[in-house]
Amino acid sequence: MVALANVARKRAILAYLKSWYFIGSIICLAAAFVGMMIARLDLQWFWLLLFAVSTIPFAPWAHKPQDFFRGGIITDKKSASNWIVLTSSTFVSWIFAKSILNASTLGASYGIVGGLAYASWFVAFFSVPLVAYFMRTRFGYRSLPQAIYARYGGLAALAFGLAVAYRLEQEVWSNSLVVASFYGPVQSPAWWAAAVVSTAIPAFYCFTGGMRASLFTDVFQAMVKVVFVVAVVAVVGSQAPTSLNTFNPAGSCSLPADSAAATGSEACTAAIPWKVTTCPAAQKAMATYAGAACNYTSINSSDTCALVSGVWSPPSCKISQQPVCAAAGGTWQPRNMWSLEGGLDMLIVGLLQGALSYPFFDPVLTDRAFLAEPKTMVWSFVTGGIFAIGTIFIFGFVGVFGAMEAILKPESVPCDMFAGMLAGQPAAVARYFGTAVFSIVNLVFLVSSCTVLDSTFASTSKLFGPELLGAIRRGRPLPPQMATQRHAWAGRLAIVFMAVIGTLPLLAGPTALDATTISGTMVVGLGPPVFALTFLKGYRPLVFHLPFWTGVAFGVVMQLSSTPWAQGLIN
Repeated sequence: MVALANVARKRAILAYLKSWYFIGSIICLAAAFVGMMIARLDLQWFWLLLFAVSTIPFAPWAHKPQDFFRGGIITDKKSASNWIVLTSSTFVSWIFAKSILNASTLGASYGIVGGLAYASWFVAFFSVPLVAYFMRTRFGYRSLPQAIYARYGGLAALAFGLAVAYRLEQEVWSNSLVVASFYGPVQSPAWWAAAVVSTAIPAFYCFTGGMRASLFTDVFQAMVKVVFVVAVVAVVGSQAPTSLNTFNPAGSCSLPADSAAATGSEACTAAIPWKVTTCPAAQKAMATYAGAACNYTSINSSDTCALVSGVWSPPSCKISQQPVCAAAGGTWQPRNMWSLEGGLDMLIVGLLQGALSYPFFDPVLTDRAFLAEPKTMVWSFVTGGIFAIGTIFIFGFVGVFGAMEAILKPESVPCDMFAGMLAGQPAAVARYFGTAVFSIVNLVFLVSSCTVLDSTFASTSKLFGPELLGAIRRGRPLPPQMATQRHAWAGRLAIVFMAVIGTLPLLAGPTALDATTISGTMVVGLGPPVFALTFLKGYRPLVFHLPFWTGVAFGVVMQLSSTPWAQGLIN
């Protein structure tokens, strides 16, 4: 029996290698390679092509809806291959490109605590499978929207679907934004080309293969990511001027009362060591002069400021780095790394939102919690979560190194890289080490982005296919097990729609961290009703609507308050 199965498998592989899809995709990608060679494009563009070569030819058309929406995984079958596939998929699907970027930049600002704080969000890998396990084994639910509809009604299912659609749209632009930063200045033609191409590649192979293509490519991408991340961190650790674990970049400088640095902008700049005074970016980062001002920004007189009970601040020279403070004769007071101001507040928020609310409106994670046999699913999530937390945490050291090098050895950092190094931008740190490391880091971000995007598009197809179209035609969201060819085509069209709509926000220039903070606040009330699904019986719509819409209100206020218009109005 086993021999016959192996023979059948070999015949299927040979038949596929002779198929028009495989041969056609290879020909098209070869033509692209020739065109890129003729155009003499930079090496980094060939990494995009390499990723396309390693995914598109191996994502054949999924003819069966079960393959398209569930990857062909059988729910009631215990299998080592299912565990490997699901572990790899859960691990890489939540290691967003923006997650690695945010871990690095927080490491630059808060040291080791910054990377640890962002990694704390990944406790979601332990709460999601726990909730899904009880939902599946106690009540037989086959998807989260199905459970929400059954206990909270159609309006709750619709509200949840809109929140999920908003989340998926954010995933598109926030990940392509990070990849684009490796290819050119913001809004440049090269930047836009990278953003569009890095979105189009996973959109294409998910259009053909759906969840099956996403799961299959995740195994390869998981291995690539682990190897390259370890290599990058090893290089960074070997070149660090001091211990990465104890480096604390933040603090405050107290200058002597008679210091000349506060007498004017030129005197403040004169406090900077002479080796870096030729770099404006370094000057601005190290010492900033602030003239006398009122907290009401439109008032420029101390008498008027006092008349309206304002606070008048004398002129000051703010020095933000310890070596410069010592050179200016000041006293440096380091910020306690293990304090709320030092990053523990982010750690606490990450643990709370990661465990109680944030992951439940991200179908990239929750969809996989309804694949495979329940116990296999739980162990896959736990194993994948451990790998994910470790990856995010250690990549935070890239940002720590960037800030460390810019602060302790500013003369060794080229001027055009200084601001990026100080901020812990991975692209700047990688460029500092040369082409080889820059290419490896680019590959890490490219794989991270496309992995998340293919999972995003697979979830988009499920949301708009059996769930939305099912609700329109049957009056309720359908689980993927009941999907038809009509649902599969609706899902494919939704992938194209989401790829276009999800790219448009790049015109407004958002930041990658916005996608986590704002959306995380909007769904702060989603956790209680989802946890209640593990034990709640009967029809209880208010259990969903009261906490959910309260959280949405907080998120909307936060979104509006972060706009320049609102900030100007507040001032």
